[in-house]
Amino acid sequence: MACRSLFSICSGRRCTGFLSNLKRNLLLVLLVVGAIIGFSIGAIINSPVNRIIDPEKKATVIMLIGFPGELFMSMLKMIILPLIVASVITAVSTLNPDVAGRIGRRALIYYLGTLILAALLGLTLVMAIRPGLSDKPSEQKDVKAVKYRNLDSLLDMIRNCFPSNLVQAATSKKKTNYITVSARSKTYNVTSDYIHLETGEEIIGVHYNGTVNITTLRREIQAGSSTVPAGVTTTGGMNIIGLIVFSIVFGVVLARLRDKGRPLVEFFSALNEAIMMIVFFEMWLAPIGVCSLVAARVGGMKDILGTMQKLVFYMLTVICGQLIHSLIVLPLVFFIFTRKNPYVFMRGLTDALMTAFGIASSAATLPTTIRCVEENNGIDSRISRFMLPLGATLNMDGLALSRVVVTIFVAQLNDISLSPGRVVVVCLIAIATSIGAAGIPGSGIMIIIVLQAVNLPLHDFGIIMAIEWMLDRCITTVNVLGDAMGTGIVAHLSRDDLKLDKENDKDRRDSQGLMMNSDL
Repeated sequence: MACRSLFSICSGRRCTGFLSNLKRNLLLVLLVVGAIIGFSIGAIINSPVNRIIDPEKKATVIMLIGFPGELFMSMLKMIILPLIVASVITAVSTLNPDVAGRIGRRALIYYLGTLILAALLGLTLVMAIRPGLSDKPSEQKDVKAVKYRNLDSLLDMIRNCFPSNLVQAATSKKKTNYITVSARSKTYNVTSDYIHLETGEEIIGVHYNGTVNITTLRREIQAGSSTVPAGVTTTGGMNIIGLIVFSIVFGVVLARLRDKGRPLVEFFSALNEAIMMIVFFEMWLAPIGVCSLVAARVGGMKDILGTMQKLVFYMLTVICGQLIHSLIVLPLVFFIFTRKNPYVFMRGLTDALMTAFGIASSAATLPTTIRCVEENNGIDSRISRFMLPLGATLNMDGLALSRVVVTIFVAQLNDISLSPGRVVVVCLIAIATSIGAAGIPGSGIMIIIVLQAVNLPLHDFGIIMAIEWMLDRCITTVNVLGDAMGTGIVAHLSRDDLKLDKENDKDRRDSQGLMMNSDL
């Protein structure tokens, strides 16, 4: 009887714990279920859809299946503009330029440096592994590679960093306009029996005039080209990099204004919270949207197995990058600056890393991370309690790495060639959108922002989101590790400053005590 009662109590506790975990992760569960249902529907209808001969009927069926997902995508894209402006301005303007001092500069240099390293690592891996490419001939007939000159791509990126009209930047961006110049050639006759063709020359005819052979040659005096710059024009699409640059500058100015700028800081902070609330509500529609997008995409595929194989390679590329960054790059940076064993430091972060992997949130892991670095690794609280909240907002190494990978992957999946200039834009946008992205539930909006920045199609968004929930846990773990190891590096570099500050604080307290005694 006692054993039965004990079993009932244990079963009740397990059931309560299961329901509690289910409630806490309900959105994640629904998202996974939606992706599975969408894939199942797409696999079932794939054969009937591909048997439809009439292209209009086939496109209509796929369009209707993906219509709820199309609406969900529109809702997400609707809030991109206020989200970028509000989140970046809020993140930058809340930094007090005097409180941080040298410690703050070191922290920001570390954050920017590791973000760049993460983006370059992601770029290297995705270019080496090429998860989106196939050995089979491309089936993408409607995708045409757009020709760009590398110099013009770089200049366009710089032009878009400084938009002349902020309102126009919300709907369009600058782009070099090209014209096609036809080749020019000169035709002449040669009577010699021996003809030596120079570069650019060709024989277009030979005839005999009764005395000698006359050979007609054509020499190219100007090569034809379809990429001759003809000024700058505007093209549709949000100028994301320009809005980010403006938001960063605006945030820095607000931080410098202190009390005068506080009303605007509070306004953008409230706007950011309002946008986050809208995102929160929209994400509850994500299971339906993802189900629709996945079903439409899988239903219209001609090679399901081939696409799934590419997705597996994409996942392996991201996970491989996260492992290299967390087990090699970050420990190497830590050792270079501190000359201490980085893996001993990492061992003290076990609780924080496990928590980050479990709940997939840098902000929610913050209390555990602070406790680990202070109690297990002996980091000064003045460093940890300044850097970790800042890092949870600004330092997203794992996110920057994965955004570069997913963007290049989508380009490869659609057989779109990216020029070096556009690849640079991908890296810059991935780094810029990683700043202030901590409060955004999920990473779907960030994917849309980066894809739109380089004019890549969004029709693969659904199948990417179907597996993004799994990668998000690895990404968050790397983010938390980067934040924590940054505290160790900055604490080591700032040890003299901390000691001096402590002595000055003691002197101030002693002088205040003497003044109070003299008054008495």
